[in-house]
Parts: sequence; C-alpha cells; structure tokens
Amino acid sequence: MKKWLFIGLVALVSVTIGLIKSNRKLQKECERQSGNIAILMKDIKSYKIRDSLNAVSVSALNLTIDELKEYRADDAQTIKELGIKNKHLEALVKTGIHSTETIYADRWHPLPDRPDCLEVNSKWSHVIACFKDSTVYYNIRDSLAAVVHRIPKRKFLWWSWGTKGYKLELVNFNPNTKIDYNEFICNSQDLF
Repeated sequence: MKKWLFIGLVALVSVTIGLIKSNRKLQKECERQSGNIAILMKDIKSYKIRDSLNAVSVSALNLTIDELKEYRADDAQTIKELGIKNKHLEALVKTGIHSTETIYADRWHPLPDRPDCLEVNSKWSHVIACFKDSTVYYNIRDSLAAVVHRIPKRKFLWWSWGTKGYKLELVNFNPNTKIDYNEFICNSQDLF
C-alpha cells in the first residue's frame, strides 16, 4: 500500500511540475503576442536630431521562424536565398524612404560637351536632363545609421535585467528624404 502511495505521490509531483512549466511557457508566449499587438497598433515615431536630420523609432516585432514563414513569406524567401540558416537569424530590418528635392533654375548648368543638356549636382543628388532625346539621368545618394538597443524587462535603482524587447532607432542623413516605414523583426527565441 505504501509503495502505491509513494508512486502516486511521485506521479502527482511530476505532473504538477510539468503543468507549472507548461503554464510558464504559455504565459511567455501570451506576453510575446500581446507585445506584438501593442507594437502593431503604434504609429512610427518620427523626430529630428541636429535640427535637420530625420530620425524614426520603432519597436521590434518578435516572431518565431514559423510565423516569419507564414506572415512574411517574401522576407523568408529572401533570407533563404541569402543562404542564412534559421538558427543563425537574429533580426530583419526593412526601411522605406522617399526623396523630394526642389531644384531651382539658378542651380542648373549646361554641360560643355552636350549643349542640349543641363546638369545639377549637390551633396545628395546628381541630375542630368537632356531636351533633345527627352531623357533624365538622376542619382540620389542617401545615408542611414541604425542603432538597436535592448529594452530591459525589470529595473531596480541602477540595475536592470531581463529583456522586454528591442528597439531600433534609424537616422537618415539626407535632409531631402523622409522615412516612410521602418520594420524591425527579431527572432523571438532570443527573448526566452
């Protein structure tokens, strides 16, 4: 009788431990998905630094490899074509930029070797317009700086520990361009 009682007690303790571990795993998954929903509901935060440089701040979506394959099939295909293994994937960043620059008539200069063409050249753009054959050649240059930082889960005085998520700060150095969108997706396995 004592033998069966002991076996039942051991079984009960192991089932309880298994349920506690399963509950913790489900709580972390629920927290991750709630964080993703909150991130998707936020707008991109735009601001300026150094009085003229456009910058944006966006929090990272935490997706598993399977979620990336399901919801971001094009990105998963690109990663596969690059030859990056899933276990080595850390993060994926996508940024959309558009440029608008007004070029005034006094900045246009005729080309010496082609009198039917005008040229304008600046630090961020180079444009040649030819009237005879109705062609426009343009070259827009841009420069981006990205900073990824960890958001701590818990803080006490000057100590911080755990990882609540990651945030990407992106600075655009061309004053004529604006960042349309910025997506930052990290591998959610890093958070657990």
